[in-house]
Amino acid sequence: MNEEDLTIYKMQANICQALSHPVRLYILDLVSKEELTCSDLLENLKIPKANLSQHLNVLKAAGILQSRKDGQFQYMSLAIPQIKDACNMIRKILTEKISDDEKRMSKIRKGLNNQIIVSSSKKK
Repeated sequence: MNEEDLTIYKMQANICQALSHPVRLYILDLVSKEELTCSDLLENLKIPKANLSQHLNVLKAAGILQSRKDGQFQYMSLAIPQIKDACNMIRKILTEKISDDEKRMSKIRKGLNNQIIVSSSKKK
C-alpha cells in the first residue's frame, strides 16, 4: 500500500467513525434538507445540549458538517453534500438485506412447519 492510499483509508475511516452513531446520522439527515440552528436540532433530537455539542464536534472534526454564525445563531449544514448520497446508498443496501433476510426466514419457517406436519401425521 502506498502513502497516498494509506492517507485516503485513514480519512475514510475517520468519516466512517463519525457516521457510526444513530444520532449523528439523524443530524445529517436533518441538515441535508435545510440549514438548521442548534436550537432546531435540539428540538428535533430531544437530547441534552451537551450531547448535541459532542455529536456536532465529531461531525465537524471529520469535515462532514460545517457551521456559520449569524448574530446569536449558529447554523449547521453539510460540508460534504455527497455524504447524503452515501448514507442513502447504505440505507438502500440495508433495506434490501432486510428483505432478503425476511424471504430466507420465511422459507425456513415453511420448511419447519412442513417438518412439524409430517412428524405429527406419522405419530397418528
